[in-house]
Amino acid sequence: MTHAAHQSVARASSPPRGWDRPVRPRALLVVSAVLLLLWLVLMVGGVMWFYARFESHITVREQPVRVRLPSGLPALAEMSSPLTLQLPQALKVNVPVKQMVPMRLHDSVHARVQLKTVLPVSTDVRVDHEVLISTVARLHAPVYRWLPPLDVTVPVQLRLPVHLVVPVRADVPLDLDMAISGELRESVNVPVDTVLTLRPEVKGDIVAQMRTQTAFRLFGPQEPVPMTIVDARLRVPFDLAWVTRREP
Repeated sequence: MTHAAHQSVARASSPPRGWDRPVRPRALLVVSAVLLLLWLVLMVGGVMWFYARFESHITVREQPVRVRLPSGLPALAEMSSPLTLQLPQALKVNVPVKQMVPMRLHDSVHARVQLKTVLPVSTDVRVDHEVLISTVARLHAPVYRWLPPLDVTVPVQLRLPVHLVVPVRADVPLDLDMAISGELRESVNVPVDTVLTLRPEVKGDIVAQMRTQTAFRLFGPQEPVPMTIVDARLRVPFDLAWVTRREP
């Protein structure tokens, strides 16, 4: 027997391995059970997700319904009614005023002024004048040496021009007591910040709208209340209870 024939006989007599070996019934049952369990888990998870997420929407328009309110239901009612009030003849009104009011003053002023002060004077006085001089000059004039001197009276009349600038620096005390009068014509802005109390006479009626809210609770059987759903969008979640629910 050759070497190749010997190897082929040895390979045929050894048991199969890997994917070539036969499947046992026990292993087939275990794999089937695992696959079935995995399928059941996926189905339960899918049903639970669908049950939690799925909902349907229903749009209702102009649908008449009758609603019965349950007993013991707390409610809040708002009442609105017109209210007629008669005002009194005199009302007390406080009006705050804060603004600048322009005023024009036109009046005669008579007053007595007492002034006691020191007035500093610092100025230059310019003098441009002609001084008229009229006098008599007495002269004692010798004529000749051998004659006694003569006494002569000469009348003198002339105009002497005077041009001077006299600086004046002094403190002049003033003590005045005098009456003054005059006309006051001036436009001024007077700040006004006050509160005026007025009592205007008002005659008439006031129609007011009174609104109030009252909390209450319903007791006893209530009659169905007719209502109309104008426009509503209803959300209906998926619930398996309605499948098994039966009317009695």
